[in-house]
Amino acid sequence: MWRYLGRRLIQVPLVLVVVSLMTFLITRATPGDPVQIMLGMQTSKEAAEAMRKEFNLDRSLPEQYALWIGKVVQGDLGRSIRLNDPVTSLLAERLPVSLQLAASAMAFALLVSIPLGVIAALRRNSWIDYLCTGYTVAGFAIPNFGLALILIYVFSIQLDWLPITGIGTAEQVSGGLWTYIKPFIIPAIALGTLQTAILTRLLRSSMIDVLSQDYMRTARAKGLLPATIIVVHALKNAMIPFVTMAAIQFGYMIGIQVTIEYIFAVPGMGSAVLNAVVNRDFPVIQGFTLVISAFFLFANIMADLFYALLDPRIRY
Repeated sequence: MWRYLGRRLIQVPLVLVVVSLMTFLITRATPGDPVQIMLGMQTSKEAAEAMRKEFNLDRSLPEQYALWIGKVVQGDLGRSIRLNDPVTSLLAERLPVSLQLAASAMAFALLVSIPLGVIAALRRNSWIDYLCTGYTVAGFAIPNFGLALILIYVFSIQLDWLPITGIGTAEQVSGGLWTYIKPFIIPAIALGTLQTAILTRLLRSSMIDVLSQDYMRTARAKGLLPATIIVVHALKNAMIPFVTMAAIQFGYMIGIQVTIEYIFAVPGMGSAVLNAVVNRDFPVIQGFTLVISAFFLFANIMADLFYALLDPRIRY
């Protein structure tokens, strides 16, 4: 296990180098001059040249990449061209907010998908199964921003039960538990519904496959309780592909929060990346993309390690 973990950790820097190179090339290939966007078209040539020199934009592309990677190795992701703040400071402010939103959306997805997947598999081809499958189809079909607007209209405007904004504010942090949780409910449902549909369909198919295995018939013949058969023998084995997909989706949610953060005014990484793309803020785009990729890789490694806990037969 430790050797396997060591090999996976060695691969992480190699993957991040490839991601950093691709991100660097894509940001430089897209049209738009960050200096002109920042200073405006009426600025003097001397001021524009001074800013390009300050952010190393006057150098060749290989030199720019080498200088940036050299700073990254030292823990410095550069400074924002638009805000003139260190990218690490922006990450320290926005990463916890995005992680909380992604965790709440994944918690919603797990709490809904596990019982739905198990019930649909146990009641296969019944009206309950069709109802659960219909819910997953709706989850695939409705985009998260459309669902967010529907939820806002119903629960915030019509019923006035839940707030539209509030994540990351001082009032949320200083209030009680319900004050802290309330702003997350609608964004978590809007962001996690697609993941709920994906995980429910996966768990249903995995449970159906496990329930048809010979050892399940043996467990029934031995007279084990139905709850023991389902939870201990069936669900535990069906959770192996489920854990993989859940880890991938969690890493994926860190990077797809742009529309949700924009709708609910969440000061997270998605909104920061969107502003950086609009303003051609190269250091922010590169730094945030690198961190999001690192979380995606970390989630995959944790999923592999959970395999051995779920199934003792798995060894690396």
